Amino acid sequence: MIRKLRSVLLSAALLVTAFGAHAEDTEQVFGSWTLRCSAAADSKLDCMMFQNLVQKTGGQPVLQFGIGMAPPEGLPTVLVSLPLGISLPPGITIQIDNGSPATFPVERCEPDGCRAGMKLRDATVQQLTQGRQLHITFYDGARKPLKVPLSLDGFGASFKALVAAQQPAPGS
Repeated sequence: MIRKLRSVLLSAALLVTAFGAHAEDTEQVFGSWTLRCSAAADSKLDCMMFQNLVQKTGGQPVLQFGIGMAPPEGLPTVLVSLPLGISLPPGITIQIDNGSPATFPVERCEPDGCRAGMKLRDATVQQLTQGRQLHITFYDGARKPLKVPLSLDGFGASFKALVAAQQPAPGS
C-alpha cells in the first residue's frame, strides 16, 4: 500500500516536473512556495506545493521539495527530487531552523533524478509553518555533504491552500 501511495505521488511529481504547467493547471505563489493544481479524471483537483532550487549559473535543477496529499487518506507526503550522481547510502537529512535533524533514505533513482519521500506528521507541519529555513543535506558522489537551504516564507499559507484545495466541494 505504501509503495502504491509513493508511486502515485511520485508520478504526479514527475509529471509536474517533466512537463511543467499546462493550460488547465492553476498556480498560486505563496512567498517562496508554489501551489500547482490540475483537474484529475475524477473531477477532483490534484495539487502539489513545491519549491525548486536551481544553480545560479546555468539554471540547472539541484532539487525540488514537493508536498502533496497522498490518497486514500489524504496524508501530507513529501517528495524530494535530487540530481543523479549523489551518494545513496547516507540518505538525505532534513533540518528545520536549528531543530533536530531527521534522516531519510533515498528510495530510487531514475534517468531524470533520485527520489526520497516521507510522510509529514502534524508536529512537523507546525514546525515548517513557524520556521524560517529548511536545510536539506545530501551527499555528492565523493560522499561530501551538500547542504542547501530552502526558505519557509509562505509555507503556512501554501499548505493551508493545499489542504483546502483537496477538500471535497460542498454538496459532493
